[in-house]
Amino acid sequence: MKEKAKLTIDLALSAIKIKRSEIDALGNYHIYVSCTVRSTLCHKCGEKISRFHGQCDDSIIEHLPILEQRVFIHVKWPRFRCHNCDNNPTTSFHPQWLNNTGSQTKAYENFCLKFLINSTVKDVSEKLSTTEEQVEGIINRNIDTDIDWNKTHPKRIGLDEIALRKGHSQYLTIVSDMSTPGKIKVLAVIKGRTKEEILPFLKSIPKKILMSLDAITIDMSGSYFSALKELISDMNYFNRIVTIDRFHVAKLIGDKVDKERKKVIKKLKKVFKNDEDQLMRLKHTMWPFRHHLDDLDDNERNQLENLFELEPALKECYELRECLYRIFELKEISKKEAREKIDQWCNNAEKYETKGFKPFISFISTYRNFEENILNYFTHRISSGPVEGLNNKIKVIKRRGFGFRNIKNFAKRVFLDINYKPILLPATVR
Repeated sequence: MKEKAKLTIDLALSAIKIKRSEIDALGNYHIYVSCTVRSTLCHKCGEKISRFHGQCDDSIIEHLPILEQRVFIHVKWPRFRCHNCDNNPTTSFHPQWLNNTGSQTKAYENFCLKFLINSTVKDVSEKLSTTEEQVEGIINRNIDTDIDWNKTHPKRIGLDEIALRKGHSQYLTIVSDMSTPGKIKVLAVIKGRTKEEILPFLKSIPKKILMSLDAITIDMSGSYFSALKELISDMNYFNRIVTIDRFHVAKLIGDKVDKERKKVIKKLKKVFKNDEDQLMRLKHTMWPFRHHLDDLDDNERNQLENLFELEPALKECYELRECLYRIFELKEISKKEAREKIDQWCNNAEKYETKGFKPFISFISTYRNFEENILNYFTHRISSGPVEGLNNKIKVIKRRGFGFRNIKNFAKRVFLDINYKPILLPATVR
């Protein structure tokens, strides 16, 4: 008879000695151990105590799986009596590797958290043959959404909103730390997006940290703007660090120009309603028009040229949009130089007119209202591109969980997948 191969595994747990092990009908491992410690610290006075006073009831602790089978450690923790405190209280020994509930090792909790990244509570509970309540308990014990400002010193902060539920006016404000390129972190998930809802968090930022920020990037939301104005009384400092994101500037000008395209298409369809050949030239022009010329292939460029041949004025509108984009793409340009170039662009755009309609007037008015903060991009070179990427990840978390009713639970899942992932899965971070 061949001898079976044996495997020795280090449990990596201190203060215990293995007595025996068993395998149950389900293939789970049960390891029976004794505690080797002869003293502990009193839970009241903190002094070392060594007078033995019996044992606790049998504790069953889940540890890391072995060969995909669950592992349970059986132990009776010793109790010790303190003679320094009144009424001589007893204290049970509690090893550092044990979680607060005494039912799982910290290593097992970290193992569970790794499974939870990019997954759901229900999926993880099924894969680990445990309950959803157990998994949720691990999240609540280990994921902290509170900020320790003594350890957190952001230099660049981003504020952006995300809809919590599709079709409902329920929004969250995501505050992020953009200090390190490529390593964006979530600072807070705030219910709502109004000034009154976001101001309490902004006021919780220590003044020393607030006044040492290099930049704060926001969109053109009036609530963010007014909240920051109330928070930062020094307008010179406000105008120096608060930066309107170029992404939202591009979106605004893009929307204005696209409205002009829609108006032209509507007019041309009426003109050529009986001419199928000309109508065909209008088809499939929306996406080429919305994209930059350099990003188009030959076929898309031809489609765009067909449109411009039918309405030459629309070509000028498109080129004005592209001209503004190119200013923001310039690398070696100061805030002063950018102001001059955009002022010249505004002068040219104000002259553009089709059928009595001036599509750029409202954009120019918005630009003048936020001019200093928009131009700050050329000083800080900060964009909410990383924030938008973060928001996409957060939307995936929301969809994966089929929505969240509890904002606190949603925030914990966001912190786990964004902030804790590099810690739990360092090999995935490049």
